[in-house]
Amino acid sequence: MPITEIEENRVIQICANCGNTSDVPFETIEVGVVLDDKSDDAVVPLPVCTSCGAREFLVRSATDEPEHPAIGCYGHKHRLLTDFLHARLVKNGRLAEGMDPKKVHSREPDEKTLSRWFKGGLRLERPSTTDEEKNGEWK
Repeated sequence: MPITEIEENRVIQICANCGNTSDVPFETIEVGVVLDDKSDDAVVPLPVCTSCGAREFLVRSATDEPEHPAIGCYGHKHRLLTDFLHARLVKNGRLAEGMDPKKVHSREPDEKTLSRWFKGGLRLERPSTTDEEKNGEWK
């Protein structure tokens, strides 16, 4: 569960491994992963967790990807946040070294969609826990 809120200049991340909450300033993250002669402009690597050392990655929606199959669910809203963050970073030139800005695609949700699903700001509530989670049997 990597991101739960996007503010003007930072994102709130909850580590999926240990549950640590981190404030991640935009200036510490970039769009893209470059390895040798290959690159992927859909990926947003998040910083290493300061508590456990885990590393998480966000992946924006493909430009031709259909609408989420369960509109309004947690996964749909997380996708919207991820796409918004990716687009914001691209607009601000936050690209990994070696990424060609002319070739980076983004899929920014429109204002109408965002205001429909995020009435109190770009904040995603954690889904309700299951009985297994409450008893510590599921992670």
